[in-house]
Amino acid sequence: MQQHLWNRTQLAFPLVLLVFGCAFGFSISGDARLVAQTTDPPAARILFEAYADANWDIWSMLADGSDLQNVTATPDKHELYPQASPDGKHICFLVDETTDRSTLRSLWLMQADGTKRQKIADNARHACWSPDGKRIAFAQQEFPKFNIKDFVTKSLYFYEIDKGTIAKHPNSTIEHIYVPTWSANGKWLVTTVHGGMGFGHAIIAIEVDGDRVVDLKIGGCRPCLSNNGRQITWSRDDHTICVADISYPDEGPIVSHIRTIYQHPTLHLYHPDFSPDGRSVTFSMGPGGRVAADGPGTHTEVAEMVGVKGLWDIYLQSINATTTTSPRQLTHRPHTSNKESEWILPP
Repeated sequence: MQQHLWNRTQLAFPLVLLVFGCAFGFSISGDARLVAQTTDPPAARILFEAYADANWDIWSMLADGSDLQNVTATPDKHELYPQASPDGKHICFLVDETTDRSTLRSLWLMQADGTKRQKIADNARHACWSPDGKRIAFAQQEFPKFNIKDFVTKSLYFYEIDKGTIAKHPNSTIEHIYVPTWSANGKWLVTTVHGGMGFGHAIIAIEVDGDRVVDLKIGGCRPCLSNNGRQITWSRDDHTICVADISYPDEGPIVSHIRTIYQHPTLHLYHPDFSPDGRSVTFSMGPGGRVAADGPGTHTEVAEMVGVKGLWDIYLQSINATTTTSPRQLTHRPHTSNKESEWILPP
């Protein structure tokens, strides 16, 4: 028994030193051979589309707005709408190329550092990743001639990463959807529909491997689901960002506990996106309304649409904020357009 007590004391002594060493800042060495180590997890970054120096590029920054980097840096092409893979290794995005006054918008894929670019599909619109990172869902442009409006789409397609093949969704009635987001359970795509599928304007859930379509009955547009799939954020109107809980019973997704996290009396608020931990939302804010084309790669339409240049910036807000809490401004670049934020975790 005494020998057992002595062994426990031998073990306890270096542990006490370790606790005190961590508390007061000194290290432990020698016979105890205990080393206190701390390893910070890799910092999340925020991707976004930005118009600067007469060109659309995909940029990234840290969550506090620092360490601004141009990911694509291609003055001869316009890159927009970045979407990061769940493992942080890849980004899918849109590319606009203009020839003879006609724009071709295509869906592309690249590594997170901007290398190894490959085209997925021409005449494509907004895309999103499956939670397992094996598929990319995207809408097709409705007409052969380019139209800047986000909702001018027809059908839904899936790109298989490993096979490099494209398959059409079984529901042939899908049309006029934009900004899809994939649920964490892999069973539903939540998206906006405008003037199609029997809806005037709504946020709906489309069954990934079936024909069901569910009206979430929350109004507004541009939804985004959290990484765990339990929360949804969206623009309820031009001036309001909301967050709510979402569940997935057998009859289809249900939204509850709706709350407003920020509202502005005059500026427009769009493109909300959850941080990886689901505790914050980034969004774009700036003057709204119809904006005239001003520079290569820009188009005339309302400022929140992809490819329309507006003097917007990226902001960050806690999901527990009240409507009187001011968000934190992350981008501070006068005369540029900074929109469509998307969080990415380093692989």
